[in-house]
This record gives sequence, structure tokens and C-alpha cells, in this order.
Amino acid sequence: LAPGVAAFNKPTNSSPIALSASNELLWVVNPDSDTVSVFRTSDNTKVISDIPVGDEPQSVALHPNNTFAYVANAAGNSITVIKITNASVNSFRAAPDTTVGPGGEIITGAEPWNVVISPDGNRVFVANSAQDTISVLRTDTNAVIGAVNLRTTACNNNDPNYHFQPRGLAVTQDNTRLFVTRFFSFTGGNAPKQATDNGKVGVVCRFNVNTGGANAGAVLSAASKITLAPQITGFKIDTNADGVGDTDTSAYPNQLQSIVIRGGRAYLPNIAASPTGPLKFNVDTQAFLN
Repeated sequence: LAPGVAAFNKPTNSSPIALSASNELLWVVNPDSDTVSVFRTSDNTKVISDIPVGDEPQSVALHPNNTFAYVANAAGNSITVIKITNASVNSFRAAPDTTVGPGGEIITGAEPWNVVISPDGNRVFVANSAQDTISVLRTDTNAVIGAVNLRTTACNNNDPNYHFQPRGLAVTQDNTRLFVTRFFSFTGGNAPKQATDNGKVGVVCRFNVNTGGANAGAVLSAASKITLAPQITGFKIDTNADGVGDTDTSAYPNQLQSIVIRGGRAYLPNIAASPTGPLKFNVDTQAFLN
């Protein structure tokens, strides 16, 4: 980092809400109105600015210097770059930066669902969920410097027939790793069966990061796959129809939409899919209460 350049003092992650490095301003996307709202955290109840962005914004990332905000517009196939001309909580001013494109929008790829900025503020990463790519922007010029195709990486079994559908993004505090979640789970194991509790595994793709790289391939490299196996749910199914749950059920992590790093761990909220059935109300209730 150059002298005087701010940086976040923690890992960064994609989210529909974002807090400024000073913790004084909170940004929230509004998909129904195609805007982002900015709040003062000192009172939390007053919107100090509503800023127009692209179609169906889903995620926002803030530069640690409070100079720019980046908004992923899922239905607009774009990122809106917002220039913050005054970051003061009492005289805040910001608007789309029309120097980068009409309405401040930059086309990135199909369905850009999430966006994250590296903690050092040098690079922005965009998960183009319907296109299976990660676009990379450099923040000094706000220009796209390329994209990485997840379909042809080791994270996708090097098989472009798989649809990776990247969603959640997180960057480590030292700016050396990017983690990308696969929204839907892969089939896994030997001769996997789709409609079974152990039929699929969740996937997170880990990239090495060089935030000084001049193109996307230099910024993101050495993709490696992390698999998340099914786990026992704590519920039991009644296999012999005697009205008592007797066999453990498992569930695989599915619909991985976000990822948050804290310390040496990453946390991934998800839908635990347990397709084995049939589900019985009395069995499920008994398992829950017990």
C-alpha cells in the first residue's frame, strides 16, 4: 500500500449491506427500487441518501478510503460505480460515476450477484452467477481487467459441462486468498444418487490472489476445490413404520449464497438438503423435540 492509503483491518465479504471503514455509514441495496440507501450509524433511523443504480442490485462493496462504492446489479449484468465526493456523515454526497459508463454502469457478465473488494482496496471481484465467471476490476482506474472462467478450473472438475454458479465471495485480511461459493451442490462420491441425503457435496473454490496483478489471470491463480460433505442432521427417520424414528438422516449443504471469514475459519450459511423421505410430521416433530 502507498503511504496514507487506508485498508480494512479485517477480511472482506460480499453482502447486500456494507459498513464503511470508519463504521459511520451503512449502505443497503434495494432490489425492488434499483437504489442503494445510506444510513448514519449514529442514529440508524434516517436515510441520508438514496442513490440510483442498475437493475436489481444484490450486493455492495465499499472502498476503505470512502471514495467509491461498487454495486452488483444482477438483472442489469453490470456493476454501478458510485463516486463518494463527501464521506462526512453530516454532509454526505455520492452519485454514480458517469465517467466509467452510462449511469455509472460497467458491464461485467451475466447475473452479477455478488461483489467484494480486497481489504487493501486494490481490486474488486464480481461473481457473474449465470456466466460462471469472476470479473476483476482495478480500483485506481475502475476498469475491468478481465475475468476468470470457473467452468474450466479444478474447482469444477475441469469439466465445462458443470454450471458452477458462483455466489458468495470473501477475501482474507492479508489479501492473498479469495473464496468463492458454488450456489448449488455437486453430485459426489462413487455412483452418486441424486435424491439421497449423501448424494451431493458443497463446493468452495479457493484462489491465490495478487492484488497488484495487471490482468485477471495474474490476480487470480491456482484455483483449488474445497468440498463440504453431508453431515448427520440430528433427525431420525422411521424405517420400519413403527412410529418411532430409528435411523439417522443426513443433509448436504446447498444454496451457498455467502461466506464470511473470521480468524482461521470460514462460515457458510446454507440450506441443508435432506431429500430422503417420505417426511412424516410425527417423526420430524419427535426428532425436533428430543
